[in-house]
Amino acid sequence: MKLLSYLWPDSFRLRLSLLIGGLFLVTTLIDSASLEPQMNQRLLQDKGEVMQAIAQGIAKSLAAGLQQRRRELTLQAQTPVFIDAPLDSPALRGGLEQLRQANPGYAWVGVIAPDGRIASASGGPPSPRIEFAAPLHDAAGKLRGALAAQTAWDWVDKLIAERLPRNTAGEALQVFIVGQNNQALFPPAAPGQAGMPAPLDNAGYHEGDWPDGNAYLYADAKIDAAPGPGWRVIVRQPPQHALAALNRLRATLALPEWIATLLLMVVVYRLASAFSRPLETLAGTAQRISAGEEQVEWNTNAGARELRQLSQAIRQMATTLLARRGELAAINASLEKKVEERTEALSEANRQLAERATLLEQMARSDALTGLGNRMAAAERLTAEYQRFRRSHAPYAVLLMDADHFKRVNDTYGHAVGDQVLQQIAATLHSVARTTDFAARYGGEEFLLLLPDTDAEGAMVLAERVRTAISAASDTVAGVITVSIGAASAQEEDDTHETIVQRADEALYRAKANGRNRVEGAG
Repeated sequence: MKLLSYLWPDSFRLRLSLLIGGLFLVTTLIDSASLEPQMNQRLLQDKGEVMQAIAQGIAKSLAAGLQQRRRELTLQAQTPVFIDAPLDSPALRGGLEQLRQANPGYAWVGVIAPDGRIASASGGPPSPRIEFAAPLHDAAGKLRGALAAQTAWDWVDKLIAERLPRNTAGEALQVFIVGQNNQALFPPAAPGQAGMPAPLDNAGYHEGDWPDGNAYLYADAKIDAAPGPGWRVIVRQPPQHALAALNRLRATLALPEWIATLLLMVVVYRLASAFSRPLETLAGTAQRISAGEEQVEWNTNAGARELRQLSQAIRQMATTLLARRGELAAINASLEKKVEERTEALSEANRQLAERATLLEQMARSDALTGLGNRMAAAERLTAEYQRFRRSHAPYAVLLMDADHFKRVNDTYGHAVGDQVLQQIAATLHSVARTTDFAARYGGEEFLLLLPDTDAEGAMVLAERVRTAISAASDTVAGVITVSIGAASAQEEDDTHETIVQRADEALYRAKANGRNRVEGAG
């Protein structure tokens, strides 16, 4: 106590200055200490939401890339060389080489026979790699193998680099792709690495310890249409990097806080030398400002230089604060405008992605040569019609038709004329079919016509009309083209839609056996 009394100054001005300055500094420190946990939590929450958005964006882009490559491989599997050429023939190997040269991202492409052996291949498999496969069918629709491709992770690395914000270079953001059994697949140094956290129960982010003993803030997102189950994207960041901005702000504000404390002590020291009345007048003016009044009179009616300086300093401080408030309002309006612009740009990007996805889906369900639906589209419509039949017992029928002597056309006039014949049959079929009917190219020269709300008798009438129209519309160099048609209608004992198609196929074979260019109904 004696030491404190010795150090404590006798001057009222110094005592008041030290007291006010100390209280200001302590209050600032207490406020900072009390607000720091909330600021830390808020900053981590903002970082977590940003990481969640990054993870979802990467997952969506990666899913789109995987689907695009799978569709490309499926479309390639429908080209003539993969339909007709023997699996180990030079023509098929040449087709594989052309496919790999046309798609530099494919490090290895090959054809796998039904017994599992590699019949033909081009290139060398990368490590690590992503694998895609599509079934190969012959002209009759029989499975003859699989077209497989392997790509490196280079395109994934580029995709992730494009999705990461440009201002995150120093924030230690890490992106992992995790596959089945919670095993890391990407980046290339990560495959085989253990220690990936379990998937989050709900979409979001989490802060916690990883199996390697370190704490991270991380978010994950599921990858749809991945090559294997359980694929997801994980974005993580050490919490200390997430809080680096707050630490920098704290260090930046430390010096101004000390400067403000010293200035306040000087102001208080000068204020203490004035008389009580001018001081009370000044205090009243300050109270009016603190109550929100902006236009006040600063006439203290005192000739003391210190009081005039204090009055002027407080006036300037109030003016500066009001100006800063206006600046903050302008900055906030600018930020809101930028957010709105970014939101509009993101909406436009999402719209374009949706349009591309719709176009790809249409391409995946249509036959490139004839413009009719393909076998996948036919399977979907047949399934839907069969389910409607089971619910409402509404009749429907299936016509399965095959161009007569089509192989002879290809052998005699070439595949270009054969394609013209198929296009002519498709155009005639489209013109004869009703608006409620669905036409598809079911195989090489095989077509399917689905007839909703049509019984067996109506199906035979329409089948005969189709047969007559196709033979009458022939105008290619191949001469008159005829078709054999098998018709079958849905029965209560049919287990699946495939049963009806099978009966139509049997009727088609009878039409072929009975001389072609005719219609046979299912028994």
